[in-house]
Amino acid sequence: MINTFSFSYPWWYLLICVALGILYALLMYYRDKRFSDYSHWFTKTLGLLRTAGVSLIALLLLNPFVKTIKEDTKSPVIILATDNSTSIKAGEKPDVLDQYQQKLTSLGESLEEKYDVKYLNFGTDVTNAKKDSFTSKSTNISNLFDYIENNYSDQNLGAIIMGTDGIYNEGSNPIYNDSKFNAPLYTIALGDTTQKKDLLFQNILYNKIAYLGDKFSVQVDISAFNCASNNTKVSLEMISGNQNKKIVEETLLINSNNFFTTKTFLLDASQSGVIRFRAKLASVPNEYNTSNNVKEFFIEILDARQKILLLANAPHPDLAALKSIITSNKNYEVELAFAKDFTGNYSKYNLVLFHNLPSDINDIGSIIAQLDKNNTPRIFIVGMQTSLVKFNKSQEIVQIIGNSRNQEDIQVEFNSGFSQFTTTDALKSKLKSFPPLVAPFGDYKSLGTGNVFLYQNIKKIKTNYPLISFGEKNGFKTCVINGEGIWKWRLFDHLQNKNYDLISELVNKTIQLTSVKADKRKFRASTSKNLYTENEAILFDAQLYNDSYEMVNESEVKLVVKDENNKEFTYIFSKTSNYYTLNADIFAHGSYTYTATTNYNGKALTVGGKFNVEAIQLEQFDLTAKHALLKTLSEKHLGKMVYPSNMETLKDILLNNDLIKPVMYQTTSTKSIIYLKWLFFVILTLLSLEWFLRRYFGNY
Repeated sequence: MINTFSFSYPWWYLLICVALGILYALLMYYRDKRFSDYSHWFTKTLGLLRTAGVSLIALLLLNPFVKTIKEDTKSPVIILATDNSTSIKAGEKPDVLDQYQQKLTSLGESLEEKYDVKYLNFGTDVTNAKKDSFTSKSTNISNLFDYIENNYSDQNLGAIIMGTDGIYNEGSNPIYNDSKFNAPLYTIALGDTTQKKDLLFQNILYNKIAYLGDKFSVQVDISAFNCASNNTKVSLEMISGNQNKKIVEETLLINSNNFFTTKTFLLDASQSGVIRFRAKLASVPNEYNTSNNVKEFFIEILDARQKILLLANAPHPDLAALKSIITSNKNYEVELAFAKDFTGNYSKYNLVLFHNLPSDINDIGSIIAQLDKNNTPRIFIVGMQTSLVKFNKSQEIVQIIGNSRNQEDIQVEFNSGFSQFTTTDALKSKLKSFPPLVAPFGDYKSLGTGNVFLYQNIKKIKTNYPLISFGEKNGFKTCVINGEGIWKWRLFDHLQNKNYDLISELVNKTIQLTSVKADKRKFRASTSKNLYTENEAILFDAQLYNDSYEMVNESEVKLVVKDENNKEFTYIFSKTSNYYTLNADIFAHGSYTYTATTNYNGKALTVGGKFNVEAIQLEQFDLTAKHALLKTLSEKHLGKMVYPSNMETLKDILLNNDLIKPVMYQTTSTKSIIYLKWLFFVILTLLSLEWFLRRYFGNY
């Protein structure tokens, strides 16, 4: 550590500080006869003490500082990353795998004598760990490279050692990964590159959502290696509890050793819910790996689409834009009609969207009466054709006093207090820059039942005029959008972002909030979704309401989860703020039911539901090691590929590499000397000693 003193002023300012100290001492002691009875050295000593004290105080006024240079030596970092996926365990014999782990431990210990060794495990994610359990359900080598770049690119990285079979089934091809780390990559080639006799599902393609009563297709891609002249059967089963129902079966003749075929099956969506299916291939004699002959998948079959009526006063560009946005969501079915021509039955629709209605030529009073009778939610889009007088009578969310003949350009301002649904940060930041909507000029007032989501921004001035509002009365919800021109938002979204994600998010969440039925239950519990993968934690939340429908969490909430064999898993919810949460961790693949119970005000409350866990079978489909990939990676990063049998060579290569050497880092810091405590005590000692001598010898 090196300390130096520095000044912000020229060096000769120090002479001024000393001169001030001498001048101050001379003024006090040069003609002072009070100590004439003592030796002249006594007066000079007092003067020197005063000179030193005053000079140091003057020096502090110049704000000098101490510059400290600290030197640290960093040993080279060697990263030892090992593949933690299940394909390693499936592709290596147990004794070979044990020897590999022993050699890996020995290699790490040898390198630790000279280098700073960091141990990483990688599979689906990257973790800091020294031992492998070989339980990861997928392999993402690119993710490992990104992790190393993000965490070690600014360190003295000496080398990377990666033990893997080269099989990756998530992320991009690691050869084309653009992560940059200035260190050689050494790979340890595990597994067997021999293509064994194997029959497998290469891929299964299907729509995750189907509708009750419809037909849906399932495409299966089948591969076979070294299985020529064998027959197999491909079948699809529907699984419900412990019962398996075979839906279709077909015999295949494998006519080559490198066989591939695609089969498409058309199935009936005969029951609603999340349905579990299983595809199976009958094994062939002496097949090496049969775990990839079976693959399960889940399809959510919805009871029916929500029917939406888009009723307009006259043709308008908004209509095509809205229909396109809404129909992109498979949960919705849209019918477009004009008020003067429509004679259909309003009761069959789940939501009616009025565009520029009511107008001067189209009164919708009778339509509103029918919707009220059926508690049908509705959305009003107010534009330049809307009759404001009739509009004010048609709903109780917004009142507009004005003239629709005059228009105003309006942009959006988010209401930070709105909490009925959440929006993405991208929508919040970008929607403000979208082109303005056109609204009738007037005075806008939000009525008692209205809850404002967006306010109007007029000529860059935020107003309290509502742009989008929601309200509820008599069991149905109403939304009012004060402005036309949504077609411009859709085009602008695609121009800026090359997609329609933001406008779709806005429209879909508006429709979802308006059309959802009010839930009056006082106790609710649910999972965050109804289909998980087997490496995802199952998350639950629960809400309990008092008689005033205020959320409370006074009572204990219990959860029981049952699997297909009626095995029970019991949990207690955690209390958070005024609601309940639970992380039930991961579950094995299969179908589960859950029941949440509590006791509140002497009443037992119960709610239940279902969820499914989908198996991750990526690691079982291909067990043929990719050593060519590892060799290419090593050469690209100036390293070398070795086999487990000669891992000891890595020790010699790394320990004798003159390019892997410690690096000295210098850290410079500055600190004003006014913060040095010892300097304060020096000045205090000088002045105190002078004062003591003056007092002791009879003066002060």
